[in-house]
Amino acid sequence: MRNKKIKKLTAVLMCAAILAAAAVPAYASGTDQQSMELTMSKDASFIMTIPSTTNTVVFGAVDTEIGEVKVTGDVGTKQQVEVTVTKTDFVDEKDSTNTFAFSLQYNDADFTGAIWTTEELRNETKALPLTVHIPTATWEGTTAGTYKATLTFQAELQDIG
Repeated sequence: MRNKKIKKLTAVLMCAAILAAAAVPAYASGTDQQSMELTMSKDASFIMTIPSTTNTVVFGAVDTEIGEVKVTGDVGTKQQVEVTVTKTDFVDEKDSTNTFAFSLQYNDADFTGAIWTTEELRNETKALPLTVHIPTATWEGTTAGTYKATLTFQAELQDIG
């Protein structure tokens, strides 16, 4: 019984010693000023939306609108999101040597990517309508077949100066 009381007393004294060490009182005559720093963190996030995967280009159509690429989100004031796109030529499903090129365009100019600023991401103000452009001369040289091409979009969060 005596051992139990000694163990309890020792535990109480150790707790009191820990509490006394954790508090750092400041004693001074006159003025005393102390400060501490607080920090918080919020991760950047964004969502890229690309045109639908079910778009069909009609044979002979010079310009086919395929939809918009858009990025929304919340990033830091010194960050941006860069979207790039790579493409393959149209390839005949039955003969991989039978191909033809096309251009992906935005506002009648070739499109390989764009940058969304913090403001554009937050305000959701930037959506770029894309067009597949295949000149008439290309269509004239195309043989019968079923062709497929792939557009691969990539979005990257970047720090800016």
